[in-house]
Parts: sequence; structure tokens; C-alpha cells
Amino acid sequence: MRGRGRRNLLAPVLVLMAVATACSGSGGEPAEKTPSAAGSTPSPAALAEPPVTLAEAERVVAGILGAQEVLSRATPRQDADVRNLLEQTSDGQQALARVAAGGLVGTLPRYTWGRPQLLVPRAQRGSHWFAAIVNRWDRTGDTRTAVLTFKHEEKGWSLSSTSLLEPGTRAPEIAKDLQGYATALDSEDMTVAISPRLMAPLHATSAEEGTGGFTAGLVAEGPRTTGYADEITDNRRRYRGEECMDYDSIFAASSYPVHALRTVDGGAMVTYSLIRTTTVTTVLHPCATEVRVPPKDRKLAGASSANKQLRTVETQLYVSTVPARNSHRPARVIGYLGGITKVFAS
Repeated sequence: MRGRGRRNLLAPVLVLMAVATACSGSGGEPAEKTPSAAGSTPSPAALAEPPVTLAEAERVVAGILGAQEVLSRATPRQDADVRNLLEQTSDGQQALARVAAGGLVGTLPRYTWGRPQLLVPRAQRGSHWFAAIVNRWDRTGDTRTAVLTFKHEEKGWSLSSTSLLEPGTRAPEIAKDLQGYATALDSEDMTVAISPRLMAPLHATSAEEGTGGFTAGLVAEGPRTTGYADEITDNRRRYRGEECMDYDSIFAASSYPVHALRTVDGGAMVTYSLIRTTTVTTVLHPCATEVRVPPKDRKLAGASSANKQLRTVETQLYVSTVPARNSHRPARVIGYLGGITKVFAS
């Protein structure tokens, strides 16, 4: 039912996208031309004074990442340290940080950060924001490349999301003007194959329906898309056959911000979040026993087992690349960071 519901919601939008694409290839002028790539002569409007300067963005990144390094090393860690750490975050990043800072997933991770590549939009609507690409080292020396987004609120700047690029994957080249500023895309931008607002729900559908769903060809196959659907099918079969329990797992677009930047090939890099909710239920099966809570989740659940239902909620932060309209290529998930942020045992 949930797949059909999402399909009914998105189908009209996809039809409109297809019509717009067909019209643009009929010999007439497209409704919107793809903005110029980096290095071309910017228009006067593109040279408007940016609301966030590159210098300000550099100070913000240095301040927040520097504070996180210091607070993660505090021994012993005080309640004030936890509060200060959480004040540096917002949105999905704060949901993950709250679990880590509360000692609910073991020791607070410690990271060292490299020099960031700043991706600051010249023109913005709504809350001010920018992104950065930066290398991150953990205590073992393992290096990952992270895509970070920062946003400004009444309390000041905070880290809104972190996604780690998949090993061997490089971030796309972002189009910049002659002064080094990027171009932000509106949520309804139709110059790309999937408008930024639709990337999260289409990703969620791919994760639930897999290769047989209607997003086939729109979102590329992979472990973070169709791989989830395969995992759900296997788990459902195993729980019903071996454990005598019901299993289900659904994905939904979160209420956290969606941000997009123009890439040099006319596409976009989009950051967004999904919420995954997984339930294991015994109440419908007289042969079922209690559900055991995995040891790593017992602090969050406040219990080691559930008599009726175990429900886990995972916050997932993503970065994907979306090709230009008419490219006939799928969107690809290139980065992820996530974890279980809520557990309910009933």
C-alpha cells in the first residue's frame, strides 16, 4: 500500500517532467536554459553581493569543526560539553550527534579535519547556507571524504548534515563564477532530470520497491537504493519463516532541509535526508517469542527485549548527483552517513 501511495503522489509530477522534457526537444526553445558552466562570463545579476562571503564561510567551518575536535577529546566529559557539542549541530546531524554525545553508542568518535573546499552559493533564498567538501581522519588514520552542509539560524551557524562519500567515489565538480561562488538550485528546478525536492521521495521508493519499482531508470541501482529493497525482502522471509514474526521497513523523506548546487555538466549535487522505520512484530503470531533488542541498541530502547513489537528509527543523511535534463542518465547516490536515533520496545 505504501508503494502505491507514493506512486500516486509522484506520478503526476513525473508526467509533467516528461512532458517538459519532450517539449524541450521538439525544436523550440526550452522553458529554462541550463546555466553557464564555470569559467564563462557571469551576468550582472550573478555578481550581486553574496549574503554569505567565502571568508565568512571559512571562519564558520574552522570554528565548528575546531570546536568539535576539542569537545570530543574532553576527559571527563561534562554535561556542558555535551550541550556545547549539540549547539554546534542542527537537523539530521543533531539527531545523530545527540545519540553519540549521550554515550548511547559507545565512545564519542574523534576526528581530525583537513582543509575544506568551500561551496558557497552567491544567491540564496530562505535560511542562509553553504556546503564544504573536506577530508576526515579517525583515530585509526582511516580517511574519508565528507560533504558537509552548514546553515544559519537565530542561534547562529550550525552543522546541518554530514555525508561520507563512498570509497573510490569523487565529489562532482561544482560550477563556480569568476569569484569562486557556486549556484544554488531552487527546490523545483526543472533543468535537471529530478528536481531537488523529488530526490528524497524517489530515493525512498527505490529503497522499498527495488529494481521492479517505477523509479527504475531514474535512480541508479546500488546498496543504498535497490540494495535496501533486497535486504527487506530477505529479512521479511527470514523473520516469517524462522522467527515466526512480521518484519517491515519503510523509508520516507525527512523534514530536514534539501540543498542543491549546480555541477559543471549542467546537473546538480543534492543533499537531503531520509528516515527509515523498521518494525518486528510478534503479536499476530501465537508461535512467536519475544523480540530480542540488539545489544548496541539497548541503551536507546531501555530494554533488552520486546514482547509485542520492536521499532527502530534510523536517520540517514545523503548526497546524490542528478544529471541534466535530457541526459537519459539516472541519479546516483554517492554519499551516506546514518545511524539509529530512536528505538521503541513494547
